[in-house]
Amino acid sequence: MAICVRSLFISDLSRMLLFVTILNLFQTDTSKIGEVNISVAAKQETIGSTIDLQKKSLVILDIVSSEAISKTPDATVSGVLKRVGGTSIQNDKFVVVRGLSDRYNSVLLNGAIIGSTEPDKKSFSFDLIPSNLINNISITKTASPDLPGDFSGGLINVVTKVPSRKTNQLSLGLGYGSLSTFNHGWKLPTTYLPTDFLSTKQFRSLPTDARRAESDKIKSVFNPTQTFNLPNLSLNYTLGDRKYIANLTIRKASNVTTSHRQDYMSGNDLMYKYVDINYSNVINIGGITNFKLKSLDFKNTFNYLGENSIVERKGINYDNQQLITSTSSNHTNKFILLSQVNSKKWGLNYNLLYRTQPDYRINPFAKNIDYKGDSSFVWRDSYRFWSKMGEHTLGGYYNDTLGKIKYGFYEMFKYRGFGARVFRYDNGFVLNEITNNTDKYNAYSNLASGYASYYNSKGRLSYFSGIRIENQLFRVNTYDFSGTTQNINRLYLDILPSLNLTYGKINKIRLSASKTVARPEFREVSNFAFYDFVRNAQIVGNPNLVRTKIINADLRYEIYPSKKEIITISAFYKHFVDPIEQTVDNGSVPSNLILTLSNSGTAVVYGGELEVRKNIIKNLQLYSNLSYFKSNVLISSWYRPLQGQSPYIINAGLFYTKDKYSVNMLYNRIGERISAVGFQGYPDIYENARDVLDITAQYQGKNTTIKFTISDLLSQNSRFYQGNRDLITTNNETNIKLSVNYKLWKNYCF
Repeated sequence: MAICVRSLFISDLSRMLLFVTILNLFQTDTSKIGEVNISVAAKQETIGSTIDLQKKSLVILDIVSSEAISKTPDATVSGVLKRVGGTSIQNDKFVVVRGLSDRYNSVLLNGAIIGSTEPDKKSFSFDLIPSNLINNISITKTASPDLPGDFSGGLINVVTKVPSRKTNQLSLGLGYGSLSTFNHGWKLPTTYLPTDFLSTKQFRSLPTDARRAESDKIKSVFNPTQTFNLPNLSLNYTLGDRKYIANLTIRKASNVTTSHRQDYMSGNDLMYKYVDINYSNVINIGGITNFKLKSLDFKNTFNYLGENSIVERKGINYDNQQLITSTSSNHTNKFILLSQVNSKKWGLNYNLLYRTQPDYRINPFAKNIDYKGDSSFVWRDSYRFWSKMGEHTLGGYYNDTLGKIKYGFYEMFKYRGFGARVFRYDNGFVLNEITNNTDKYNAYSNLASGYASYYNSKGRLSYFSGIRIENQLFRVNTYDFSGTTQNINRLYLDILPSLNLTYGKINKIRLSASKTVARPEFREVSNFAFYDFVRNAQIVGNPNLVRTKIINADLRYEIYPSKKEIITISAFYKHFVDPIEQTVDNGSVPSNLILTLSNSGTAVVYGGELEVRKNIIKNLQLYSNLSYFKSNVLISSWYRPLQGQSPYIINAGLFYTKDKYSVNMLYNRIGERISAVGFQGYPDIYENARDVLDITAQYQGKNTTIKFTISDLLSQNSRFYQGNRDLITTNNETNIKLSVNYKLWKNYCF
């Protein structure tokens, strides 16, 4: 009997021995077998392997594997993360860990620190990364000396696929949105500011006729084109073997939502009441090229997300006694590139974040409530906005050991440039530039850190402790409204001790204590003010922000009934000094809401988590994680919850599998939370809780996988409210998707 084996990847030694035994049984003359290439490595993409990683970890963490991801309807990492214990998602893109707002997390991509993708907040947009590219995602919830110390909620590490086995497969998916697919939408072409457009100073110096000629350089289309929304499309192609892997993912989707918006002057007197219909089109392109060269690992990741949206607004402005029929259009492009080279002891990485907002436009029409004629264009309220943000990060690390002492160094250089141009129309479609001196900034940061840690074990007790020192030089060059340069300089020297104790051989008891920080981000301390038409609010930075200091304590008990089962019970406590929160500026009125950031004295957060992944009966597994949180912020002599803090999170799922078929049902609910902190006379704004139910059915054949998913089956409304008064109510759509994955060649030849 002839056996042809070109390459085989085996994940553990026992399987390798079994394979060699089979060869001996079928072929006694090994000289006829030819070349047999066998690799032994630890797989990290299966449920069992990630549970094993969690079990062996020196810190408290949760991991979700690509195998678990494949059983969900989640197309992006943002959807995946809401399945992790104590984790939720805001605006379908920003992650909240243990109920703490997204700014209290740090994000790693293949172990490299990634900055904020947003121009108006410290946050990473996880809808930027397709889930097809992921090997596993871990959320570390306790600090250790060898990890960055700038987090309190969670340290999120997204690990892309790595070379493992010969693969060549193609996946195609079609999706249906209950509110968008086969219905009409609206679209405007993206309009970029010409490269030869005059500078702000030059443009403002022009007479009216010259400004009209310069304005004509911008080839603008004012009337949106009606479109027909075809089914959502996803395409994924993967090619690789033991030494390299390449993947390309393309996703195109449409979405339609309707929001009812209102706010009040005083008592129950309405300020305005609007109905917004939001039409959006998204294209997401992501790819990886990871390969090995001797002892070096090279990892390259790129992701692009483009969104084109139009909002139709109709309603009444009671303050001005006007009927409103306005539209706004918004285009955003986000691009991230990460290149890394790593060896056993050292690594280098370069990261580029680039975001453009070409032609964010507001076209306001209004008329008096009693007027029977057509609405008129409100020139003074027109708005056209162009912005660019580029951020370059260069980092490197070195780790080594000396006996039982591990030590290392890390340094990161980061530079960001941001600039915006803002215009409105004078009568006759002549642009008038209203760019403020605050609409630009540049920033630089140098973070140097070093650590030393000690690990030892005695019997069932192991301990991992040490100290990390981080020194950050932080400089933001911004401007005030007069044009005077305002240099914001910070020099932070933080000494961050941590202790992690683990008791047990199979089942584990873990105890952790640490000190961490949450430093302001460039945007948060700049004077730049961004106007959000959808929220009818300005988002403004605060140059007086200081870093938050946090003391953390954690206790967890872990039970491992089998290789694919886990039960954990956790409790934690956090004490914050100078927590950073999003607040409503006390100079705001409902018609001109100003959102900013401020330090809020002291706060405490504590709670517990329960996670269960357990086989109930044959072929049926229960997965559930329940989280309860409590927070108190001391303001003068009264307490309130921390902004962004949910009192509870519920994730639950049932997974049934038999032969080639499987069905997965997932449930998610996040408790109500403060979206923005109010002030005296203007109550806090809350976001409601809602139930989300997802269903996945899958057929796994020899070379073909067919997957059918239903996302947000209940499609309950999202609500923002103050007391018993609704401010914003938005409907959500159910999405249905069918995808087929086909292996273009077999993994092995026997």
